[in-house]
Amino acid sequence: MSADPQLIQRALDLHNAGRLAEAEAAYRELLTRSQDEADVLHLLGVACSQQGRKDQAVQYITRSISLKPGAAEFHSNLAMVYLEQGQYEQAAAAAQSALALRTDYSGAMNILANALRALGRLDQSIHWFERSLATRSNQQDVLSALTDLLRQTGRNDQAEERMRQAMSLQSAAHDSLVTNGQSLLNENRLEEAGGVFQSLMQRFPQSWVGFNGLALVLVRLGRFNEALPLFHKSIEIAPDKSGPYNNVGQAYLTEGHIEQAIEFLKKAVEARPDFAEAHNNLGTAHLFSRDIAEARRAFQRALFFQPDNRDAHWNMAFVMLLTGDGLDGFREYEWRWLKFPQERRAFREPLWDGFDIAGKTILLYAEQGFGDTIHFVRFAPLIAARGAKVILECAPGLVALLSRTPGVAQVVARGSALPPADYQCPLMSTAYVLGATLEFIPHNVPYVRTDPALQEQWAKAIAPHKRDLNVGIAWAGSPTQSRNRERSAPLGAFAPLADLKGVRFFNLQIGDAAKMPAPAGFELVDLTRDIRNFDDTAALIANLDLVISVDTGVCHLAGAMGKPTFAMLAHSADWRWLLDREDSPWYPTMRLFRQPARGDWVSVMVRIRDAIAQRAWEQRNSV
Repeated sequence: MSADPQLIQRALDLHNAGRLAEAEAAYRELLTRSQDEADVLHLLGVACSQQGRKDQAVQYITRSISLKPGAAEFHSNLAMVYLEQGQYEQAAAAAQSALALRTDYSGAMNILANALRALGRLDQSIHWFERSLATRSNQQDVLSALTDLLRQTGRNDQAEERMRQAMSLQSAAHDSLVTNGQSLLNENRLEEAGGVFQSLMQRFPQSWVGFNGLALVLVRLGRFNEALPLFHKSIEIAPDKSGPYNNVGQAYLTEGHIEQAIEFLKKAVEARPDFAEAHNNLGTAHLFSRDIAEARRAFQRALFFQPDNRDAHWNMAFVMLLTGDGLDGFREYEWRWLKFPQERRAFREPLWDGFDIAGKTILLYAEQGFGDTIHFVRFAPLIAARGAKVILECAPGLVALLSRTPGVAQVVARGSALPPADYQCPLMSTAYVLGATLEFIPHNVPYVRTDPALQEQWAKAIAPHKRDLNVGIAWAGSPTQSRNRERSAPLGAFAPLADLKGVRFFNLQIGDAAKMPAPAGFELVDLTRDIRNFDDTAALIANLDLVISVDTGVCHLAGAMGKPTFAMLAHSADWRWLLDREDSPWYPTMRLFRQPARGDWVSVMVRIRDAIAQRAWEQRNSV
């Protein structure tokens, strides 16, 4: 082309993107500069044809051929326009012109074969379809058309052969799309995976895999409502397949629709009794509904059919620990390294598994969140009592606070250079290594201690606000935690506490959740702008009478300090809170307030209100 290459490229980009009207406008703009651009005229004709204006398409492509008669593609595209108009003689003539210029042009052969078929010249049509396949053998549409023609002309053996070829190509194309889509989904390349599954749906509308795959993409994109009809379509197409039932059940589970999840997951294991993943998902759904016996049975089935299923082992650990089976539960908990391999650290020092460690140095490292670190650091003094020097690595925000932990010789911030050690052990493995059971839980509090000078500073800061009973509150955990939606509460849940007399509430919440507006009439003193780390939070808590918190770091901190604490627990609470208890063997000064039903913070807060009122009355009337 002699036209501006940049303008041509812009027009082509628009055309390839399917923006036909804009592409047409760009081609017309190019033609204002030169009326004799054969390639531009040809592309303009193609754009007109794609928009349904066939007569104009013929006009422009014919003009392009007059300017560039040796372009086989121009003749072929003119033939296609004629074919779509039903002008079969003209289509055949234009296709033959293309083939005269390029004898191996399979596209022109197909147009010619289709035109001849429409004209009733079936033997000639078969000839050109066969020629096209000789040039390019993997044309499924050509094989299908050829199969029909061979049947019409009584050549049944040849028709069967071509039909088998078509079916083989169709199967290969289907499997290739499935493999590609699944691979992209596994790599979390969601937009690309979605495009592949959409193509699968269009080319193979009776295959459940495309609908199911696109639904999985939409779930990961947070578009559950759009995914749901696709899941149901996949089930409609393949009601005997277990995969769609499992996937829709898992999607319902993720969205918190537990009853629906159980319904579909039961169908998944009915369709395929040895489907370990579906048994595991069903167990998780039962766990959310607090049907512990059914959850245990489902996880056992998953492990029966797949003994190395890491998710089922992890969930079985959850059930064991939840029901107080500490020793076996902590052993199963070690399966977390296969479930979350990215969390495992590589050290030169060997792993400590309980052997004599007297006179040696051990590195304990925190692999999970703030609350888990505070919860399990209680085991560090027991290891030190065995004659070991204990070094603790943890998140920077905990370093100052945990540096005063009894038995811990040194605390290092994660990411800093580590001092030499003889052995290492993940902090969350210490309970297993030490053989902890429900009866053997170190619960002497406080085992986390505040800085006296810092505590005095915070005493001065809160002094102007104090009342008869001073209560700190935290209502949300880290948004990255997998169960955070279950365990966190809205700040509005505290509305029933607004009219309590003689009670002052202090904010202990940080992060985005701290921006939630307080309910009407609920006065909340917010000094969190001065909180730099957990050492400040601990010093603030030390000056309060009570802490109310959901299951997050603040809850564990208050319990570890021996501060009276009301823990707000979700209906399906974490394993460490056990079942149905109002007390905790981990934290003797803690009282547990559990949701009676999923999402019911109202009932929790009514009971907390009564307990605070009683506590405030007792404090006012104490001698």
